[in-house]
Amino acid sequence: MDAGALLALKNAWNGAVGTADRLRDLAPNITALADPAALSEPDLETYHQAALAHANAAHALRGLIEELRRKAAAS
Repeated sequence: MDAGALLALKNAWNGAVGTADRLRDLAPNITALADPAALSEPDLETYHQAALAHANAAHALRGLIEELRRKAAAS
């Protein structure tokens, strides 16, 4: 693996961990919900954005790892 690929892996990994941290930060808000009516549109938007960011980061990390595996197999 070259230095650029290693840097890309580190950055993608850290991005996925960062978005997971954001989900973890929001977990108490979700756990505390007792009434469906307590969900406001701004809350839903916050949860949606956090989930979307994590999904995108995880997808990017997965794609990078798959590409690195293909390159390693071809070597």
